[in-house]
Parts: sequence; structure tokens; C-alpha cells
Amino acid sequence: MSRRGCGLIGLVVLILFIVGLAGGAIGQGMGIDLLPQVLKVPSLEIESFFSGEAIFWREGFLPITNTLIASWVTILVATLFAFAATRKMKIIPGRLQGLVEMAMEMLINFIESVAGHKNGRRFLPVVATIFIFVMFNAYLALLPIYGPGIHVTLHDKIETRDAGTVVELMVHPIVEKEDEVIAVIQTADGAREEVKSHQTGEIEYIVEEEGRVEAGDTVAVMVGETDNGTAIVAPVAGTVVKLELQRRIEESEQPVAKIDTGTGEPVIVNSPKDKLGELEYDVARGQVVSADDEIAVLTSAPPFLRSASTDINMTLAMALLAVIFIELMGLTGRGFKHYISEYINVGELFRGMKLFFTGKIVDGLMASVTGVINVIIGGLEFISHMTRMVSFAFRLFGNMTAGEILVLSATFLIPWIMAMPFYGLELLIGFIQALIFGGLTLVFASIAVGHGSEEH
Repeated sequence: MSRRGCGLIGLVVLILFIVGLAGGAIGQGMGIDLLPQVLKVPSLEIESFFSGEAIFWREGFLPITNTLIASWVTILVATLFAFAATRKMKIIPGRLQGLVEMAMEMLINFIESVAGHKNGRRFLPVVATIFIFVMFNAYLALLPIYGPGIHVTLHDKIETRDAGTVVELMVHPIVEKEDEVIAVIQTADGAREEVKSHQTGEIEYIVEEEGRVEAGDTVAVMVGETDNGTAIVAPVAGTVVKLELQRRIEESEQPVAKIDTGTGEPVIVNSPKDKLGELEYDVARGQVVSADDEIAVLTSAPPFLRSASTDINMTLAMALLAVIFIELMGLTGRGFKHYISEYINVGELFRGMKLFFTGKIVDGLMASVTGVINVIIGGLEFISHMTRMVSFAFRLFGNMTAGEILVLSATFLIPWIMAMPFYGLELLIGFIQALIFGGLTLVFASIAVGHGSEEH
């Protein structure tokens, strides 16, 4: 590359670094406010990072989370990749077929070097599936269409460009079905009473959470065109402990507020483009605002896709399958009686009791002590096998979540540039975690079948 080309790339990197520094958390902390809102990093609030967020059937028995959808995407991509590599098999392979054949040959050789030829072929489908699934999960999570690997609440400020008076707040909570609960009131004796709306449509709350109401007080009013002003009243006296419905932005650039500037038609303030979520107003109707004042805050909806390996439920499920596979290989490879004797070994204890009854006290005592030790060892062996599941799950979850937090932190501090080196690190970590998960499954399965006598 010519000097001019290198200089141009360096200039672009420098500009991105300066813009990222000014628009990131460091620049905002230093009070730098020279960039438009679109180039600024929004404020973040970490809620939790143990499980994914429900996308479909949120209130159902089995909600569909973004991590579950991501796992389906991983399966689909891996299947399509395998199909593309094998749909036209040739004796002289093409680039993709050759790449897959080389990778599979290396994987088979690795498995057989640990478990031997016979057991290696038995273990290959499960170990290879685990390795491919974990690695594809890690690599796909680096794509821009995936959200953060932790439950992050993203706050976007909605500001007005014009000064004036707020004449209408245009986003209201919506009652979607009759007899839907809109609030919960706690009475003096600790009982909880639900406040229900008998009509569907938009409402406006009159009370706030932790506010005190009497029986018959208005909790909310309908604001639709046909039933505007219809009151929804409290059935009992008490404290409002929860308002069930939220204001939601459900389409891009949805009207949020009308502002009378005194120069003609009211100005409409819209929500940001392609941003959906819950809305909370910072102004009231009739309030006077200045140009660039904050009107509301939009709390983003959870991302549609999130790395499946950052959901503890997913890693626990994978760990459970790995442990079941290991135990099944042990049972089928060594026989039920021989394998189960590792956990339930009471033969020596029974022999000691038999010796006691036949009058051989000393021998019976020694055999009984040995038998008790064997029972304790068997219990410890069972516990060690079960703790493998916890070890599997939390090792993968912890490492992948830590990587996501690292990338997120770097992006938050200095966007555009600072996160790039960590993406390369995540490529290595994804491969290593896939190798560790699959490799430990392979090693434990090999130990379970007792392959030591097999020639490699």
C-alpha cells in the first residue's frame, strides 16, 4: 500500500477516535457537548445478565426469549453452512468443501487421539456438535444485528427543537382487552385489590405509584375519541403499589408531543427513528419548554437477538446434555452393574455385617469400616459427577458474558475504535471456549468408558 493510502487510513482512524472520544462516556464526563445526539452514546443501565429477555409469549408458560431465537439462528446457519459445503461433493474438493474436510479431519484426529479409534467414532457426533454450536454461537454474536450479551436498558432522550407550551402528550397506555388490570392497590390490612378497566382503548393515569387513594377515587380516565373522560375508579381505599400499563413507542418516529410555539400550527415532536420501547414523559401538559429541552426518555425494548451462550439457562441445558451423554457412554461401555458400583458400593459393608453374625468380630469390624468408606467414596463420586454440570455451565456462561461486557464497556467509553481489538480477542475466546466445552466432554466420556486398555 502506498504512503498516501496509509496516511488516509490513519486520518480516518484518527477522526473516528476523536469523534468516539467526544461522543463516548469519557467525553460526556468531561463535559464535551459538540456532537449531535445521533453521535452520542446513550445512557445505559445494566439490569441483569443471567438470562435472556422474552420476545414472544412474555406472560406464557414457555416464553420465547431472544437467546432461544439466537440458538435457532445458530442451528440454521450451521446447517446451511454444512449443506453449502456438501451439496456438490467432488473428488477434488473446492475451497469450501476443502475447508470443511480439513476442519473435520483435524477434529476427528483430536477426538481419536484422546478416546481411541473405536470410542472416538462413538463420541464424534456429540462432541463435534457441541464444538460447532458453541463456536458458531460466539462468532454470530459479534454481528451488529445481535444485542449486548447482558440485559441492558438503553435510554434515549427525546428533545424539542422549538420553544413553546406543551399542549398535548400524544402517547398513552393502552388497554387491549376488557377487564384488563391497570393498577394494584394495597389496603391497610395488606390485601391487594386489582383495578380493572371494563373498556379497551387509551387511558391516562391520574395517580402515581405509592400514591394514596380512597374508594371511588379516579385512578385513570379513558382518552379515546368516543369515551373521552370515562373514569376508572378505585374499588377500595389504600396505596397504589403498581401501575400495570406503560406508555409504549411501537413504531418508528411516532408522534410524542405537540408544542404550541405561538407562530401557527403546533409543532409535533417525534420519537427517534427505528427506536421502540417504553416512554416516560419529563414534562406535563401546559408546561413551558425551551429549545433543546428534554421532553421524554425512551427506554429501548430488548434486542431481538442475543448470544445464546450468555444465557445461564442455555449453558445449563448444554451442560445437562453433556453430563447425560457422559453417563450413558459409561453405562453402555462398561455395563450397568460395573458402572453403577462406582456410586453404590455396599458389597464390603454387607460382607462385614455377615462376618459379625458368624462370630468373626475383628474381621467384621474391619470389613464394615472399609464398607462405610466405600459408601462415602461412592457418594462423593456421585457429587463430583453432578458438579460437572455446574462447572460446564458457569465456565462457558462466565467467559462469554465477560467478553460481551468487555466489548460493551470499550464501545461505551470510546465508540468506533476502542472495541475493534477486543473483537479479535473474542474470535479467539469463542474458539477456546468451544474447544474446552467439547474437550472436557470428550475427556470425561473417555474416563467413563475406561478406554485405557484400548490401543491408540
